[in-house]
Amino acid sequence: MPDAVDVIEVETSDSDEDEDILEIIPELTSNSYFPDVKSRKRKIAEIISDSSDEDIYDKLRELSVQPLSIPAKYFKKRSRETSSDSNRTPRMAWINADNTLPKIKQITYKFNGKPRRCERIARSGVTIDGFQYKIDDAIALPHSPPLYALIRSIFTLRFNDESFPDKHLVHVHFMKRSSSHNPSVRECELMLKHGQCQDVSIKQLQRGKKLDFALVSGPSTRGDAKYYCRHVDHASQSAIRQPVTQATFDNCDSCFHRNEKHKFDDPHTDKNKLTFGGMEFHLYDFVAIDPKIKGEPYHIGQVYKWKYLESGVSVHVRKLSRFNETVKADFVGFSSNRRLLLTDDYADFAVNRIMAKVHVAPSRDDAKILDPHIAFWCTERFNGSRILDLQKSLPLCLVCHQLEHTRCQDLQACLRACKFGAADYYSGAGGFILPGLEMFNWVSATDFDKVAYQTLYNLRHKAPNLQVHYGKVSVLFDHTKSHGSADKRKSLPPPGSVFLMTGGPPCQGHSRVNPQNNASIPGGARSRDPRNDELWVMLAEVYRLRPYIVIIENVAAFKDEKGGDKGDGMNSNYARSAMKDLARNGYSSRLGLLDSRSYGSPQNRVRLFILAVKDGLPLPDFPAPTHSNPKVTATIFGNDKNGKIQPFYIGQRNTPGTALHSAVTIKDAIGDLEAFEYLPLPGVARLSRQPQIPAYNGGRSLRDGNGTRIGPGNVKYASPPQKDFQKEKRGNRGSVKDHYTSYVTDGAKKIIFEDARTSNPRGPNRRAVFSDGFSTLLTASAPGQKGTAVIHPTQDRKFTIAERKRAMGWPDWHRLAGTPLDQDRLTGNGVCYESVQAIYMSIVNTIILPWWLNAGRPTDDVFDKFKADHC
Repeated sequence: MPDAVDVIEVETSDSDEDEDILEIIPELTSNSYFPDVKSRKRKIAEIISDSSDEDIYDKLRELSVQPLSIPAKYFKKRSRETSSDSNRTPRMAWINADNTLPKIKQITYKFNGKPRRCERIARSGVTIDGFQYKIDDAIALPHSPPLYALIRSIFTLRFNDESFPDKHLVHVHFMKRSSSHNPSVRECELMLKHGQCQDVSIKQLQRGKKLDFALVSGPSTRGDAKYYCRHVDHASQSAIRQPVTQATFDNCDSCFHRNEKHKFDDPHTDKNKLTFGGMEFHLYDFVAIDPKIKGEPYHIGQVYKWKYLESGVSVHVRKLSRFNETVKADFVGFSSNRRLLLTDDYADFAVNRIMAKVHVAPSRDDAKILDPHIAFWCTERFNGSRILDLQKSLPLCLVCHQLEHTRCQDLQACLRACKFGAADYYSGAGGFILPGLEMFNWVSATDFDKVAYQTLYNLRHKAPNLQVHYGKVSVLFDHTKSHGSADKRKSLPPPGSVFLMTGGPPCQGHSRVNPQNNASIPGGARSRDPRNDELWVMLAEVYRLRPYIVIIENVAAFKDEKGGDKGDGMNSNYARSAMKDLARNGYSSRLGLLDSRSYGSPQNRVRLFILAVKDGLPLPDFPAPTHSNPKVTATIFGNDKNGKIQPFYIGQRNTPGTALHSAVTIKDAIGDLEAFEYLPLPGVARLSRQPQIPAYNGGRSLRDGNGTRIGPGNVKYASPPQKDFQKEKRGNRGSVKDHYTSYVTDGAKKIIFEDARTSNPRGPNRRAVFSDGFSTLLTASAPGQKGTAVIHPTQDRKFTIAERKRAMGWPDWHRLAGTPLDQDRLTGNGVCYESVQAIYMSIVNTIILPWWLNAGRPTDDVFDKFKADHC
């Protein structure tokens, strides 16, 4: 049926409000992230100091930090001579598809600086002088450079006050060209700019140029269209993602995310419920509260009431304290971070300090059933001087408690049913495999290092379907392309056979620890390291294997500008190049810098992760930090420019470094391991404080050479587990088998016994501190080299292999092959257990669990059903 038309006449004018200069000003501003004016100004200054002009505009625009007019260089007036008939009245007609009446709703719209009530009449399209413009068409607006815009809705505003004329508007989402290392392929690809949309006069359509354009979704192709758009470039969060389509926002991704950003601005209350930030809180719920101190864990309180004040909604809570915070430092025995004590302290907090709902079970056994990341137990109270048993259980919201109990049961059932296939590349010691043993069916691992290969082979008792490949990924890839995947011993998995693909291509060519990669060091910044091109080998394997999820890990310098393109040098950022390459091949992706200590690791280890999903799947967020981090340098979304991490915490409500649980310290991690020391050099006395500790000659054995092991080796634990971390890593073992170090030279001994004892030793020569976290482990463990604080806090030696494994979060049962020097290298090149586990859980909660529940909780042929639903 042909479209029906409703002919209207619209006069053009030269009034100021109809000028063809678009001043894009955010409709909403938010103080959610900046509670005071000084803080907001400081954050803006930090963006401006570290960013290019276009970056400044993009980030401030996305964050709605303040009203902002786009610089004049972006918006130049169109010359009058370019349109000889610019003053002619165009003939316009509405297009009403299928003769349906337009949708009408009452709204409030800001007009002439004041909110006014009006009818919003939705239109399917409009014809202007014979040219049709419909929703999802694209235009180039008349500016220099051109402004590309995607039409998201067309509508008329009919004001209740009839003295105001009708306004005919088009809501557009702005786009930009996608720069690429291969212009011939992507010169006509456009990307939506996150958070940048505007209502413009319908006359802009007549003044602009309609594009030959296709909006591509999912696995669709662009067809014959000259221009096309598939993704949103979410610059401030380093993501290239598919747009979210929400009917309530006329399918405008920008409007949807603006609304999400401001959902914390307007809490609602009634007698028994507080709604805030998309969360519901009830009386007697337990909440986590921002302490407003960097590096501190959240306060925990039980909601007793709330009330409106002039400054906003205030929540009245009874505080609970952690057992660890209450007992004395010399307490001996197991002390769980999840054990809470009820106090007699009451406090009022502004509602915007509530970070999340937590669950406090009435017993330790009940807490075991719940999610350990957000569940505690409380059976005692603290009266200020003594710990007493509660006479009765704390009141709680039974509905919320039961919902959480059901959610955890569903999650466990899903993990049992959905052990989808996974393959790891550049596997090293198996850092990606270990956290996923209970979540995925690992079928393939690869490495060309013999020691890594043997370590991976030993993992087969935990992953029985694991096929370990020895060799370079490029060689294995070529063999598989030529001969197929029939021979599992020599070939990589067949296309479509795995859900998850992980890998950490070699980092040595990127790491700033390597002087040859650092332009600030004389003789540094050499030409491109050939090992860096392994990234393109991994991406080629992605496009052959076609997994649903891809995780790429590397050092933070993976984002440095160093010639990361595959071709003519136009795009020299490896991480950004990889994300654009993934986008061109049907994957959305996001990038994050994650510090493992923020997820429960005892080590401050910042690593870059690219998380990619097949188009059509929701792109998971990187997990929010679970543990406080006193040394946090940036959020998971921290952008760096030319290798510099910007001190700007994007998308984060809480105080930087704060989280639900306390930071895990070195003592928490290794306090249960047996003590021993090295014998000092001749003439240097052992410290009298610990004469009873066994001492070993730390030198290199002539018989064993590089295989020299210094220490007790296989030894029983010094005590029962004292902390949650120790208990988790020990499992059911009664001893640890690799409590030894590699040998040390006389020069290293001098540092340990002399330099480290001075009042102010420098970084490579100083001891670690029990109350801090481990510094980032490197491949060499000796003091005096590149590593910082590699000497044990209280014992005259460096850290053992068992202690380095604890620093990585790897379980004690995981045996590393090779000599102690090899094992130092494996740990220094590894990826931390806790940060990877957190990413996996984000994938499960965002993709696998919702699908499994909607699919009817299948238990047979589950992956085949998943593939059938995601063709």
